[in-house]
Amino acid sequence: MLECDPKDSLKSSKINIQILTTSSLLIALGVVLSLFRIPLSTVTEITLTGLPIAAGGYLFGPWIGMLIGALVDVCGFFAAPKGAFFPGFTVSTALMGMIYGLFLYRKIWDTKAGRQGLLHTGAKGLALRVILAHLLKTVFISLLLNCFWLSIFYGMNFKVVFLASIPKEAINFPFEAFLIYSVVQILKRIRPLRDENSKE
Repeated sequence: MLECDPKDSLKSSKINIQILTTSSLLIALGVVLSLFRIPLSTVTEITLTGLPIAAGGYLFGPWIGMLIGALVDVCGFFAAPKGAFFPGFTVSTALMGMIYGLFLYRKIWDTKAGRQGLLHTGAKGLALRVILAHLLKTVFISLLLNCFWLSIFYGMNFKVVFLASIPKEAINFPFEAFLIYSVVQILKRIRPLRDENSKE
């Protein structure tokens, strides 16, 4: 008969509580940031809700990153509803969390497991991964998926929405990528990766 070590159960409970509390704080921050939007047109706007979603992907990986992204969108809508709820944007923010989790998750990229390669090399590797993740998010989600949702939601031509979004995304790209890189660097300093099986 298998026996469960009480210390392992306690440690697992502590980790789950940490994930729950930190994720809740990131969701709350995302909701607050969603209230501060800079509209550029009837269909485009600037917002910083991607920062806590990227932080969630870095800390907890793609699956919890997806959950944080989805809940930021849903809770943000109910905190300050603008028209009807559209689940397509929830899918977009969830996929955003997954992308950042795949490219930034600290338990994959910050470990000293002897992996070599450009993407694993210190600050340069992190900068490259942030750029790649943000490029994928910008092209696939912001320009393609979100423009598709907006064309459905507002009954507009996809090409018109797409072309209107390009200048905004081009201007935002370096600014947002720099902010995400800075947030991850701060998290690396205040919450360094530890072996969760080690003694505390």
